[in-house]
Amino acid sequence: MDVILYNILPFAGVLVVLVVIHELGHFVTAKLYGVKVLEFGIGYPPRAFAIKRGETEYSLNLLPLGGFVRLLGEEDPTDPRSLAAQPARARLVIMGAGSFMNFILAIALFSVALMIPREVPVGQAVISEVVPGSPAAAAGLQSGDIIEKIDGRDIDNVADASYNIRLNLGEDTDIVVRRTDFQTGEPEQVAVSVKPRWAPPPFEYVVQPGQDVNAVATATGFDRDSVRAAAAIETLLPAGQELTLTDPRGETIIHTPVEGETVALASRILRVPEETIAAAAGLPDQNTLDAGETLLFPQGATGIRIGSQYPYTESRSLGPIEAVQRGWRATFDSLKLARNEFYAWFKGGTSAPVSGPIGIAQATGEVFKEVGWKSLMDLGALLSINLAILNILPLPMLDGGRMAFVVIEVVRRGRRIAPEKEAMVHFIGMAALLVLVVVLSYFDVARIVNGESLFR
Repeated sequence: MDVILYNILPFAGVLVVLVVIHELGHFVTAKLYGVKVLEFGIGYPPRAFAIKRGETEYSLNLLPLGGFVRLLGEEDPTDPRSLAAQPARARLVIMGAGSFMNFILAIALFSVALMIPREVPVGQAVISEVVPGSPAAAAGLQSGDIIEKIDGRDIDNVADASYNIRLNLGEDTDIVVRRTDFQTGEPEQVAVSVKPRWAPPPFEYVVQPGQDVNAVATATGFDRDSVRAAAAIETLLPAGQELTLTDPRGETIIHTPVEGETVALASRILRVPEETIAAAAGLPDQNTLDAGETLLFPQGATGIRIGSQYPYTESRSLGPIEAVQRGWRATFDSLKLARNEFYAWFKGGTSAPVSGPIGIAQATGEVFKEVGWKSLMDLGALLSINLAILNILPLPMLDGGRMAFVVIEVVRRGRRIAPEKEAMVHFIGMAALLVLVVVLSYFDVARIVNGESLFR
């Protein structure tokens, strides 16, 4: 029941809205250019019922996987009211209108989401670590600096800082921080220029004789948890397993760790030494390192670790004009982020974030279950952008593939590729797309069976 409530229904609802809006773009522009629309369908057959208004059938179908528009003569120009009989400009407009509508929908969803009150994290973004030799270190950023602006945008929290750094990969970026002048004790603003890297290399450190986790943390500036992660020291306690501990006063404590609880966290909660907790759980010593071991620390695009100072949440919403302006900006930011992620993947900085319909349904369910329908609107806007980009690419069977044939026709001064050849290309493209969906679905199912999330 939870799968239906939290995964299938939200995913189907989002998908239907995205695809119907997409097809509405084709429908309206086809009508404007006088192309005969045979059917406008919501969902996919088998058909539940249909009504006919004028020359167009409007159908409701049983498979809630989107929608479709069926135009007369998409590849056959023999009828003057067919799509193929229209001038090249008209065909390009009709074919591209779907993606255009998805971009408009994304702006609308972002804008509406910004007008709805929601709890927003607020807290100064403080640089807690600066990796030696990184762009941040070269620019003079220091541990303790409070980030106020990135590329002219105000920074309210850690998420804002990370988002704007990812937005400016490979570009010289102005960062304004506030720090305390050690001579006068007065706060001062410092502006620096940093160029976030596409594929930052790991920071390497060789453990010296006699050094433990604390000593390496002091020498590198990384916290103890980061040192343990680099040394592959197991810190996760077995969830649900009772641990019998003795606190410093000699009293016995029975503790049952929860999912995701670490030795360090349990030590802080129970006020019991880490080595006691690790020994009770059968984990290795949490502080011992082997001399000569090379530790690899992942570092971000600029080489800083950001923490939050004085964190809290507050309810925020924007007025209609500002919300539309921010929605417009968020849409084009998303396009830039998508480009940056692709470039970063190509340069070896990240793994390709690819998923199929099952994975998207899982992600939709996780967002809906964890943060509710308000953030589902943000996800819907991102999916709408993805749908627009995918459809405008020159891939067979998709809108962009059909537009590519029109462009080829224009380049050839009106000489068209034979309809049967174009149809064959689109058929092969459809077959390849179905194979890709099956492969991605296999990995999506495997991930779900292993209890993994698309976001981790």
